[in-house]
Amino acid sequence: MLAVTAVGMSAALGLTLLFNREEPASEARQAQCGRPALTYADGTPLGDDRARDVAGVHAAACAGDYDALIPFIPDARPSSLSTFTAVQIVEDWRREDPAGVKLRAVAEVLERPGVGGQGGLVFCEPDKGLVGFSRGTIDVRPGLGGMEFPRAGRPVDCSPYAPG
Repeated sequence: MLAVTAVGMSAALGLTLLFNREEPASEARQAQCGRPALTYADGTPLGDDRARDVAGVHAAACAGDYDALIPFIPDARPSSLSTFTAVQIVEDWRREDPAGVKLRAVAEVLERPGVGGQGGLVFCEPDKGLVGFSRGTIDVRPGLGGMEFPRAGRPVDCSPYAPG
């Protein structure tokens, strides 16, 4: 599982490994979407930069537009353990999830308020997935920092991110 707080060392690599391998397709199907949640679970509004990132990722996921995710994924820096770029990560996602099933899940997860913590902001729905936005490090700018999806009928453990 990805830890949002370990973004600098594992986010880019982890993001590419979380998807099942499938044959490539040209584009994902557009999703029916509501509005992104632009507040924390306690009702506090997200800051402008964070709200812009959440809304942008939500819009890209709703549109089934992998390329529109690129600006929100921080490229790994040479000092980190991962060397994947945002473009490479998105190319892998498109190849591995051509129908956009996980993009639709991302959109749905981002429609419920998130929980902030030391590492950033996490949106989590056990039956749909987890989407984390990192606060960044000295080597990696803030942005989309990790995703996790249910596997083999097992829901995502959202308990570490429960409002408290």
